[in-house]
Amino acid sequence: MPGISARGLSHEGRKQLAVNLTRVLALYRSILDAYIIEFFTDNLWDTLPCSWQEALDGLKPPQLATMLLGMPGEGEVVRYRSVWPLTLLALKSTACALAFTRTPGFQTPSEFLENPSQSSRLTAPFRKHVRPKKQHEIRRLGELVKKLSDFTGCTQVVDVGSGQGHLSRFMALGLGLMVKSIDGDQRLVERAQHLDQELLQALEKEEKRNPQICAAGATASGARSPAATESGCPSGPPGPGEPCGGLLQPGSTACPTGGDAYSTGPAAVPSGTGFPC
Repeated sequence: MPGISARGLSHEGRKQLAVNLTRVLALYRSILDAYIIEFFTDNLWDTLPCSWQEALDGLKPPQLATMLLGMPGEGEVVRYRSVWPLTLLALKSTACALAFTRTPGFQTPSEFLENPSQSSRLTAPFRKHVRPKKQHEIRRLGELVKKLSDFTGCTQVVDVGSGQGHLSRFMALGLGLMVKSIDGDQRLVERAQHLDQELLQALEKEEKRNPQICAAGATASGARSPAATESGCPSGPPGPGEPCGGLLQPGSTACPTGGDAYSTGPAAVPSGTGFPC
């Protein structure tokens, strides 16, 4: 499925694409917003039109994928055992027309030229346990949130559906934002808390290994009073950290979570510590 690329579209073309995508998502929201488990718990099959049920009933997943995506294997031909209803064919055609291309239309990001599995713009502790695609995402999104926070005067960030907390850790310990991470999956919360401790330990080791660098970072960001540090939630972040230069100051981070089974976030870190970029 070739798909489309927004890079070649004009401003008006992108706006129209957004409108078309919104219309399709709204029309088929009951299907697209559903989780797999809801197929069984909410009996979603019975919500499909009868003509769709007749066309799809009994198909195995590989067959269904071939018919819907139009991507047969080598030497295979897509064969429909019955005539599909026009509404189902229309959905298939619309999805193909509005799908984004999976073929990169740009060069490899410069941060992955030296090592395709490690972003050169993230320090080693932030890359640990994170795949390259995710490394790129958390860096770009984290820096965007930082810019917006500085521009709007926002002092706190809430990461809803934070998963293992990779983005939250980078925003809190790397960019100096005060972050609260929330997730409804207790397993992900526990995993995130474990990774929090790993990163804090790495930060402590880095501070002991390079006390001069950490001291310089503390001077650049402005040292806090012991009372502010001991409070657990220092007031206000330090000076903005440079994402790819100098020190990444953790500054104000999320308060340690207490008793909330659905929340997790990097614990407060002493002021004046940071990772070299």
